[in-house]
Amino acid sequence: MTVALEVVFWIAVASILYTYAGYPLVLIVLSSLRQVRADWRYLSSGRSRRARGDGALPSVAVLVAAYNEERHIEARIRNLLALDYPPELLRIYVGSDGSDDATARLVEPFVGERVIWRGFTQRRGKPSVVNDLAALADEDVLVFTDANTSFAPETVRNLVRHLDDPQVGCVSGELRLVAADGTENQDHIYWRYERLLKFFEGRLNALLGANGGVYALRRRHYQPIPPNTIVDDFWISMELVRQGYRCVYDPEALAYEDVPARIGDEFRRRVRIGIGNYQALRRFASLLDPRRGMVALAFLSHKVLRWLVPHCMVVAALANFALILLDEPPYGWLGLAQLAFYALALFGWWRSRGGLAPAPLRIPLFLVSMNLALLVGFWKYLTGQFTGAWARTAR
Repeated sequence: MTVALEVVFWIAVASILYTYAGYPLVLIVLSSLRQVRADWRYLSSGRSRRARGDGALPSVAVLVAAYNEERHIEARIRNLLALDYPPELLRIYVGSDGSDDATARLVEPFVGERVIWRGFTQRRGKPSVVNDLAALADEDVLVFTDANTSFAPETVRNLVRHLDDPQVGCVSGELRLVAADGTENQDHIYWRYERLLKFFEGRLNALLGANGGVYALRRRHYQPIPPNTIVDDFWISMELVRQGYRCVYDPEALAYEDVPARIGDEFRRRVRIGIGNYQALRRFASLLDPRRGMVALAFLSHKVLRWLVPHCMVVAALANFALILLDEPPYGWLGLAQLAFYALALFGWWRSRGGLAPAPLRIPLFLVSMNLALLVGFWKYLTGQFTGAWARTAR
């Protein structure tokens, strides 16, 4: 009994450690080895390894699905109109998913040749709005973004330059999160960690999920999203990967997005993302086939194991408690360490009610709140408590 509990405990702990620390090290080592070989090939051939994008610029449709975005929509349209891209080649499509605020009134002055507005009165969910906007567009490239996001001037140029390569199906830009007051958001350390993983996965042709606020693909490759899909950007990029295309990452295609300074305001959004994660696992389980190589490793390590971390945390706590009851001395100290970690997270939550938690408490607070949201999302997914319609978080 004791041995079995110890095995269960250490498997759970090892899974957590590998997910957050081991896998990044694996990525860095494999990416470094691949980069050495790639550099040698490029040096030998005299070619540049930078995406050139020397062909004629494609026409671009920027799609923005909005629900009650009166706070951001005007600035979003102005930002897109000011991009460093030929005006005659860029058109903006804005669709409202049954907004009942001033979104339509604020968009109206911009409507014309370059800004197309579709005010859908029925609340159907973001996937349905995106599908309708994509069907309306006849441009070569679709760029997806959100109403609370802003692009750097060169972002669209940097996205489309990769699509000269026929093997590239999707291009993800770099999304930087800031709090509404312009400071770094509560989970900025974790988001930097995520950007690091995407960068190295991109080097290994194993990038799976695009950043939802800034990514692009050819219009002819777009497939309508099932209406009940929760994380639409992940579904779109994963579909292309499943078809054999590469998803690449361009850290020079910059976008910025407002998020709440208080982590509590994001909890509901994270629960919804958690539902979408388990939904995606069911849809794309075939990508775990070892014959997929690095794609299978990335999907298992970066996604599937990450989504199972909250389950591992529960298993580790329960096994640890049982081992303490069996009077196994080392596990008493390990149990205290777990309690201390969760106590720090709870204290961080208490301190964050008026704003940002103190710096030493942010990592335990974020990890516990994120995994708790995943666990709630897992329950809602199992019980069918979700729809394709999304609700705004305070931003």
